[in-house]
Amino acid sequence: MTDLWDEAIRRTRNALSSNSLRDEELIGGMLRVFASNLGLNCDTDEYANAVRQLRDMFLEKIPEGTTLTDNGETAWEWLPALKPGLDPQRWLAYWQYLQKSQNADFVQLQSLDRSTDRILSLLPDPRRDHAAVRRKGLILGDVQSGKTRTYMALMNKAVDYGYKMIVVLTSSDEGLRRQTQERIDSDFLGVRQVSREPMGIGEYIKRGVPIPVSLTNEDDFTTPSIKALQGLPRPGWDDRPLVAVMKKNSKVLGKFNKWLDSPELSKDLPMLIIDDESDYASVNSAKEDETPTAINGLLRALCNISERSAYVAVTATPFANVFIDDEIEEDLFPRDFIHILPTPPAYIGARKLFGDLDETGQPGPCVRLLDEDELTDWLPLSHNKEYRFDDNGWHALNRQVAYAVDCFLVACILRPSAENKRQSMLIHMSRFTAVQEQIADMVNQHVGDVVSALKFHPNESDPRIQALHRAYGEEYKAHGQTNELSWQQVLHKMRLTTERLQVRLVNSTASKWNETNQVPSDLAKNECTIYVGGNRLSRGMTLEGLICSVFYRNVTSADTLLQMGRWFGYRPGYDDLQRIWLTDQSIADFRYACSITENLKEQAKKMERQGQTPKQFGLAIMKNPERGVRITSAAKMRSAEEGGAGVLASFDLEGTRIEAVRIGITPNVLSANDVALNGLIDACNSTPDVAIRDEPMHIYQHVPIDVVAEFLSQYRAGYDDTYFGCTLLQYKNQVRELETTKAFEYAKTQKKTNPDICWNVAFINGRGDPVSGVKFHWTQVERKSTYDGEHELFRLYGKSMRLAGKQDVRNVAKAISPVPLPKKMTSSESEIDYYLTKYFGSSPTLMLYRVHIKQDGKKIHPVMDDGDGVLAAKLVVPTDEIEDGRHRGDATYYYNTVASRQQYRAIREQYDIDGEREED
Repeated sequence: MTDLWDEAIRRTRNALSSNSLRDEELIGGMLRVFASNLGLNCDTDEYANAVRQLRDMFLEKIPEGTTLTDNGETAWEWLPALKPGLDPQRWLAYWQYLQKSQNADFVQLQSLDRSTDRILSLLPDPRRDHAAVRRKGLILGDVQSGKTRTYMALMNKAVDYGYKMIVVLTSSDEGLRRQTQERIDSDFLGVRQVSREPMGIGEYIKRGVPIPVSLTNEDDFTTPSIKALQGLPRPGWDDRPLVAVMKKNSKVLGKFNKWLDSPELSKDLPMLIIDDESDYASVNSAKEDETPTAINGLLRALCNISERSAYVAVTATPFANVFIDDEIEEDLFPRDFIHILPTPPAYIGARKLFGDLDETGQPGPCVRLLDEDELTDWLPLSHNKEYRFDDNGWHALNRQVAYAVDCFLVACILRPSAENKRQSMLIHMSRFTAVQEQIADMVNQHVGDVVSALKFHPNESDPRIQALHRAYGEEYKAHGQTNELSWQQVLHKMRLTTERLQVRLVNSTASKWNETNQVPSDLAKNECTIYVGGNRLSRGMTLEGLICSVFYRNVTSADTLLQMGRWFGYRPGYDDLQRIWLTDQSIADFRYACSITENLKEQAKKMERQGQTPKQFGLAIMKNPERGVRITSAAKMRSAEEGGAGVLASFDLEGTRIEAVRIGITPNVLSANDVALNGLIDACNSTPDVAIRDEPMHIYQHVPIDVVAEFLSQYRAGYDDTYFGCTLLQYKNQVRELETTKAFEYAKTQKKTNPDICWNVAFINGRGDPVSGVKFHWTQVERKSTYDGEHELFRLYGKSMRLAGKQDVRNVAKAISPVPLPKKMTSSESEIDYYLTKYFGSSPTLMLYRVHIKQDGKKIHPVMDDGDGVLAAKLVVPTDEIEDGRHRGDATYYYNTVASRQQYRAIREQYDIDGEREED
């Protein structure tokens, strides 16, 4: 680049430094002015390079997605060849619509453009003179992060480049289908279905650009709509594109397939099938020797109607999709590509709100703790579908829930410029429809009482007004979040907004309750809605303007839990007003779930760099130890009962943090662990060839695997501890404990596959008192914990939810490493960066702690130990930077053990007895 271009960049940089509203258009325009003044030609590569330099200086980095593809099929990326000569009118209109009407910024739009270009290029080439192929892929994105916007952009681009048939599949719920239909009307069709007036994207599409034909509107393929469409020609190469939005309903899908699969249809027509929430209903759950489930079979048939079809699954929780048998060609496994969307900077997700296992969430008043002890008297966390509040002496809303409702009513006023916007609250406290209905009754009564007070007694002598004033003061004024509105101003505005308030019940039996309580079927344009429900308020449900949420459920499955977080997403201009009330256990579960999903993304990035495929990603997820031992197939269950041989579950522990975080404190557990510890130390001291180091901690090296395996066979952490607690065998909603742990099964597996590898055993020192009864220096560590009375354990819980810090691992590595470690750790480093054979050799390392429990919260419980602290364990499984085939991380469970078969039988019988499914 010449000196003149350097001068143009310098002048542009100086001018931009005083302008806070920078985007790529402004950067390019300013550079063009200064370059022209210097006599430079702007239609050159030098100009493009200068824009790139300035963009890197002044704009946020565009988040990049992660893509795994089938290595053998990369040659069929066709988009780069078509793009230079085509003007994508629908995409350009959608860009303008998002930018001008939805306030999307440049970074968001660029990220969306790149992701959808990448996905589109992996679909079948839509050109008629090119070979017709079928493709299957998966889009993975965070809950409520913009997955719908992504597939809307993909649909618009697909039509721009020649796709003629678009099918969008939603859940089995008609309400959710209509919600998606409305979004497609605005973001894809661009016209109102009846009046044909322009709306949404339609206000930005140039004249002459064909509008796709919608086959669905108020209904999908029900009988009346089929009759109306019988005379409609099937889509053709020279016709306008067609779009259909349908529920995952076997009758609906069957009728649609029959209509589409006609002799009139060209069998190589480009067709895009988008399966929203693809892990719901789409995956085949039939027995291995039976025909596929109805929805799965119909989706397979739909994909095969055209020889040029693309099936794109969309989900936030990919576990079910990647467990599909990839050997069955016609099934829905995403064999061709998996694209993981980047997390946008403005996204409010689990990590921001709750944190992960290493760090707490962002500080602030957003996350509020429910007093579980007090709430349990009103509604036990575990209850059955027959639970009646009045049978237990309750006839009104619990005070904590009532306070949350009052906060919502105040927040509706405090939100800036919200007079004409929808706002909402979520109350999710039970999975049973009958219990949800009772809660809705009490919420409705509470709101009615407040409205009555606002209309007829708006003064401080009324306790209902006092409660609102308290919510304003304690929840918002105390944190400087009143939008400069005084209490009197808020009270005045609340009196004017009472007509906007509406309580809505959302579940499978809600229609009667809503009709009885005269709830309008359609939401008002500025309605302030309190939604009461359960699982129907989870997957796929978008609650506009969600400000306050009460979540009181005991859900530990990571994918299910994350789907229930409807409060994830974007809160432009009112994120500070958001409040979420939940238990400390739910916060811990969200932190845990966040770590699992973030680890998956990191794993995918690493696999992308290594050129690995969707099939390999699926195998990696299946071997993720956090997945647990779950029975997913009745055929496998039957095999176990009959004593069939085979693998029940296998895991790969390489690169995994393996440590006890749930510490059992029953006398039996504490006593057994002490016996196991003494046996381990005695065996290490008496075994020839074991080397001992005493600096900076006591370490045994070259310990035979039999010695460590014996210790792990006896050592137990607390209930549901992933690695050192008894393994939980899960089937449907039933759980049983196996008398083994992942750590012990790992040691057993390694004894078979790598019997020559010895172990290290290290005793980690803290700042506490010396540990008695050992003949070496060992001191206690202190960890914050909360008490779980149901399972008699302490759960590590504080800024970090881990047993060990990365400094512990570094200290052990430094003591035994044959090569020097980096001089100091950086803040971005993880302890996993040290899990390398160049530091640890091939030896797994058992790290032992004596933990002094420092209790946090109200549930204080005496720790039953002898004063030396509770025994806790950690494993480091070293990995090689270059794969050497040693499989150091493998841990395998087998069917053919008496204990496994007995537990299978017991779990099946228990499920048959109560067989209670979620009603919602």
